[in-house]
Amino acid sequence: MKIIQVTDVHLDRRGERRFGADLHQRLASCIAHINAHHADAALCVFTGDLTETGAPESYADLRVALSRLSVPYRLLPGNHDRRANLVAAFPETPVDENGFVQSVHDTGNEVLLFLDCLAEGRIEGELCESRLAWLDARLEEAAGRAAYVFMHHPPVGLGLPQLDPLGLEDAERLLGRLQRHGNVRHIFFGHVHRDIAGTVAGIPFSAQRGLNARFALALDRSSEIVEQAPPSYAVILIDSAGGRVVVHGCDFLEQWPTYSAETGERITADMAPDRA
Repeated sequence: MKIIQVTDVHLDRRGERRFGADLHQRLASCIAHINAHHADAALCVFTGDLTETGAPESYADLRVALSRLSVPYRLLPGNHDRRANLVAAFPETPVDENGFVQSVHDTGNEVLLFLDCLAEGRIEGELCESRLAWLDARLEEAAGRAAYVFMHHPPVGLGLPQLDPLGLEDAERLLGRLQRHGNVRHIFFGHVHRDIAGTVAGIPFSAQRGLNARFALALDRSSEIVEQAPPSYAVILIDSAGGRVVVHGCDFLEQWPTYSAETGERITADMAPDRA
């Protein structure tokens, strides 16, 4: 099964440039690239910060952009989003019995679980008892099958002094449940605007830098510097029967000279990377 993960779109008003980039054009390029190269994906998951301010007009623009995506998609809120405006613009988006944007994609062989960790008005993420109870029930229903969790906030410290205080609060409550059920194979998230992979509580995780600017790598201090690095989305390959998860980062705007691996001859001319 192939899954596409796109994160941290941060759509704002049309015509604005954020850290030098037009994010409306960037999203359009991302969608066109997915359509051209991964139209066979089972699902495209947007792991939060769909907009910059949660404004209704930004979700309206997002809906127009996603109408061009040939792959089915799921939307998750991030701290920059507003749940009510998201659901109003995308009324078909599944919500749980308490109105949280949480849902399941069940293939029969495995389940993908989408968590809503938005704490309205705060940067940090939260999973209240009702959201965790929903997760418990879904994992119980999936007992014996592999489960994969998608969310916005990281449930683990990443060694980044600026960002670690802004992750998921009381992450141990989530991780304890995942360990107890024992069938979660991977956690996918965004929020940190960097490509990061590791393991927490015995469960592999990965983060994507997404479509917005990348936070500078600062392990020994808090840094307010962001870099206009190439935007990226993830191509996730899942083989639950074989116990395999592979995550490829795709820098979809980058174009480099190519050569024949057999002859060493150049195939295309040099092209400067397009980072618009």
